[in-house]
Amino acid sequence: MFNVPGFCTLRSQVQTQQPRGANFYELILSENDRLRSRVEELEKIVVAQRNEIVLLQSSTVEILRRLQNLEVQEKSKSPVSSGYNSLPRRISGSKSTYSVSPSSQHPSSLPRQSHSQNSKSIYINGKSSTEDVAQMPRRSPTRGSDMVNVSVGKSARGSPMRKWVSTHDMKDTERFRRLSTSSEASTSATTITMNPIVNSVRRLSTRNNKACQFSTGNDYLPIFISGKSVHVPVPTGYENIDPTADQDPPGVKATLKHVYSYRGKDVRSNIEALPTGELVFFSANMVILMNIVGDDRSQRIYHGHTCDVKCIALHPNKILVASGQSSCHSSEKALKTEHTSPVESPEELVKQLEMEHTEAHVRIWDTVKLTTLMILTGFEKGICHVAFSRTDSGSSLAVVDDSLKHTLSVWNWQKGKRCGEVKAANDLVFECKWHPTIRNLIVVYGKGHFSFFNYDPATGVLVKTVATFEGRDKPKTVLSLCFGADGQVVTGDSNGTISIWDPRTCKTIKQAHSVHPGGVYSLALAKSGKLLSGGKDRMISEWDVNDLVRSRRPIELPDEKGFPRVILQSGTDLVIGTSSNTLLHGNLDNPANLASLIEGDPGDLTSLLTCGDAKLITTSQCGTVRIWNHLEKKIEFSKKFMDSVECVDVDATHTHIILGFAGGLWNVINIPKQQTIEEKKEGTAAITAVKFTPVGGTFAVATKEPSLTVYRIDASKNLLVISRIHHLPSPLIAIDFSTDAQYLRAQSTGAHLLFWSKNGEICDGSTVRDVKWASSRVKIGFETALVAHSSNGQVSTVSQNDELVAVGMENGTIRVYSSPVTSVTAGFVELLGHGKLVKSVAFNTKYQLFSCSPTDNSIFEWSLE
Repeated sequence: MFNVPGFCTLRSQVQTQQPRGANFYELILSENDRLRSRVEELEKIVVAQRNEIVLLQSSTVEILRRLQNLEVQEKSKSPVSSGYNSLPRRISGSKSTYSVSPSSQHPSSLPRQSHSQNSKSIYINGKSSTEDVAQMPRRSPTRGSDMVNVSVGKSARGSPMRKWVSTHDMKDTERFRRLSTSSEASTSATTITMNPIVNSVRRLSTRNNKACQFSTGNDYLPIFISGKSVHVPVPTGYENIDPTADQDPPGVKATLKHVYSYRGKDVRSNIEALPTGELVFFSANMVILMNIVGDDRSQRIYHGHTCDVKCIALHPNKILVASGQSSCHSSEKALKTEHTSPVESPEELVKQLEMEHTEAHVRIWDTVKLTTLMILTGFEKGICHVAFSRTDSGSSLAVVDDSLKHTLSVWNWQKGKRCGEVKAANDLVFECKWHPTIRNLIVVYGKGHFSFFNYDPATGVLVKTVATFEGRDKPKTVLSLCFGADGQVVTGDSNGTISIWDPRTCKTIKQAHSVHPGGVYSLALAKSGKLLSGGKDRMISEWDVNDLVRSRRPIELPDEKGFPRVILQSGTDLVIGTSSNTLLHGNLDNPANLASLIEGDPGDLTSLLTCGDAKLITTSQCGTVRIWNHLEKKIEFSKKFMDSVECVDVDATHTHIILGFAGGLWNVINIPKQQTIEEKKEGTAAITAVKFTPVGGTFAVATKEPSLTVYRIDASKNLLVISRIHHLPSPLIAIDFSTDAQYLRAQSTGAHLLFWSKNGEICDGSTVRDVKWASSRVKIGFETALVAHSSNGQVSTVSQNDELVAVGMENGTIRVYSSPVTSVTAGFVELLGHGKLVKSVAFNTKYQLFSCSPTDNSIFEWSLE
């Protein structure tokens, strides 16, 4: 308990005085509370600075020790100096399921760790004298002379974090030593240029702790998935493979070419307009800058984030953007970059550490060069909103996090300094905004609260004033907010009421009741001075701000577009973000010409596949099926069904698609005619997988019962049953046919690998070992069995062409391997961008790949060159 000196004596004296001294007593108590809070803030600052000093000292010591080891190895002509590829064969240091000779084993690779909130960069001392290096204290290494322990700051809970780094991960060590010992090697520069979406990984992390031995000449490859043994048939020619041997990554360079998605259903303030005619929005880990002038829809993409982006804010100079992300520290968001390629320079080491900022943080970056200027860390959970100050040229940044306290903090972002913080609310915060004309006034609203915060820059204190609604019909939630031309605060609430507030008295001036049934979800001030509102009734209205009278007839958005959540004026046109993750572009004068910049779905995406050279098919839980022309970036066909679409496939002629629904129904649609030609209800259980044969009109349908039925549609459009398969061990989730349509294989939810002939006869693995499969939806086939084994079944989807195989992982990454994968330590090219589970990946051409994630509804197009 903090006390002002002499306070106890003063308190006893004040208590004996007359009631007229009560005000003085309350003043002393208030001053005591203010001083106590100030001391606590100073203690936090001291602890943070002490941690940063310790981090810098430990980083410098460890790097100097590492340089000394490199110099010793250089003098002794160690194999390290000849490059990474000259090293003996190595595998991951975690418990491998395949044994190798002791002579070929090396220390473990990098463990997954998080980084400190203070870990902005790694500083290298510019000393070039070997005598100075030799004077540094040494510690007997416990992992071999080729390992060094690098400090990476602290975890989210504040515990110190370090990682073991092998000197074998240093490529071109002479250049690294020369750069590290020169004064130009300092990495303390503020600007960081990053492109972390691609990470070429040399070794594969092994999460499986089951051990087994692959026997040479065996017809089966034994793998373990979630403790279950699976025997995968080995094709002829691969009987003598060594699963512990190195397999090089494919020689491709990956680039994210286009983003087909936008996150709008669960976030606010998610679009901003630049003077260049570009629109800024985000999807998954990416922030996209799309040109909306004319017919050009080209995109530039900022790749700095490592987890879901949840908010953006545009600086008053219209050049800088602040974006906040959620945290990857939870169990369902495992660290993605488990291992990295050999480090070539100190600058690359800094970039690698920056990539692993997996805690919640805010990035301030330049929209011209797409370079990161500052990273603000130290948040408990995800960032739900950011806002630049308006009256001081954007020198301050307000940040609201998703912690239990929903903390509002104010930062001097140029110095990376937290100036003040306060508990914002007891429940969800939807948005915070700086007042455009009143200095240091922040408005915060959300579920069950609406408050004004006065910020004192001298002390960092934020004083809260709660706004109260007058009358009996008080709303439960304020849903939207904007500012009028004269500085009024305009709110929309769950009662469908628009209210105008005096920001100085925190009282209402005027109200318009029940203007949008279901709630007012968006408000914006147009350049004409009119107020625009959007509600759950899908209506957009224009108002006179002074008397809250409609100035024109409202327009209604189509039902499939959802209701407006964000309205933004870009030039003379409007950009509308809706609850169905759709972006619309147009104006109120001609509402019929509202065009879709991005088409989305309110429900989770369930599948994605390519159709021919120019088409892309997506389905969702809300029952929507879309066929995209990805060359022209537009939708050619869209239809909504009453039930969730669980799976889809296209035939070899690319003229028919089959859909499986959650209610047990499936139907076949003719794409050119856009007509349903056949449908059947298998029962009440959901359809779990559908698959066409590569020739003819034969297809297979699997249900959750579990059962599998093979059908054929003849020339007379009659539906014939070829075979029915029951008594399956568990429901099937993936089916592949052979290229001659004589065999099929399937994978069940229980990790069973099953084979049949097209007539439903069970086949032995040796019978189908040399069968060529037309697709690779089964995730534990020979092509990717070792990936499923080493990741302990964390593979979520697979796609393959003649040379490459793309593997979607449950942690949101995509791995591109050379096909087939014959090593548990196979090298791969890692694509980073999806925040969560990758549901589908699909090759269109040899070097074009599409991917989607269900929960964040992100759809990406990748180029592999």
